[in-house]
Amino acid sequence: MDNIFIKKLNFGLWYVTHLKQLRLAVIIFLNIASAACWVYTIHGFAYYIMYGMKEDEVIVKEMINSKTIDHSYLMQLGAKDLILYPVTVLSSIDKKNDFVVQIKNVNPKIWARFDYYFLIGTQKTKKQSGFIFPNEIKYFLALAQESLTDSTNAQLVIENLKWQRINSHKISDWPSYYNAHLNITSTDAKFISASQSELSQELSLNQLSCYTNNKTVFNYWKVDYSILLFSNNTVIHVNKYTLMDFMSGQTRLIELSLLGNIKHVDKVEVIPEINIMDDDIYIKYKGEVRPRQDNN
Repeated sequence: MDNIFIKKLNFGLWYVTHLKQLRLAVIIFLNIASAACWVYTIHGFAYYIMYGMKEDEVIVKEMINSKTIDHSYLMQLGAKDLILYPVTVLSSIDKKNDFVVQIKNVNPKIWARFDYYFLIGTQKTKKQSGFIFPNEIKYFLALAQESLTDSTNAQLVIENLKWQRINSHKISDWPSYYNAHLNITSTDAKFISASQSELSQELSLNQLSCYTNNKTVFNYWKVDYSILLFSNNTVIHVNKYTLMDFMSGQTRLIELSLLGNIKHVDKVEVIPEINIMDDDIYIKYKGEVRPRQDNN
């Protein structure tokens, strides 16, 4: 017990004797640690000013130009690809060709706008603008294109594809909205072949007529139609037609003269094409001045 007491007494005496030195050592250690932290902080700050700020500017520019934050690209992350069906090439007049293709949009709440053309080898048709609504299967045409070598190998090319989601706050029920705005019917379609037509003498002049009825409550500045003639469920002729100032409740006559040797026709489809998401296509009141039309 005496030895233990003596050892503790000696340690206490040593501690008291060297207390100032110990305190000084702790202060020196803390100063060194603090100085090291300051040196590290100043070095990091200086490096950021010299190099980091420039690197941040580069990163920001890349983010702005990158599709990773582009709205259309973000939409694509939630959109399924359009389904493209094989291109059909039909002989037209003056050694020209008509091109027709079906596109299907399987997305229930997303529609698309894009540019498209038909590519044959290294040659391509005139670029056009198109759109397709949710859950829609739609025909796209290119008429009277210059005859190109081996046109049977035509491919559809889509560019500038932009997805747009239906705003559920404005349109809560898309199918009902779609049907209400595109309830435009075609009836009493009559096709008279050149061999039966009294108007056709030396020319192969076929006649097509039908009535179209605007059953919507909307008045349209312009309604485009895609017209397709079928034989045995195969498209054999395509054309386009346009009506201006198509008012709600109106029934209008569509009449076309079609050149060419068009044989047996067992079905006619007259399909209205209106971008119902574009406010400029509606006549809102009587006497309204027609807005300037674009190619879309």
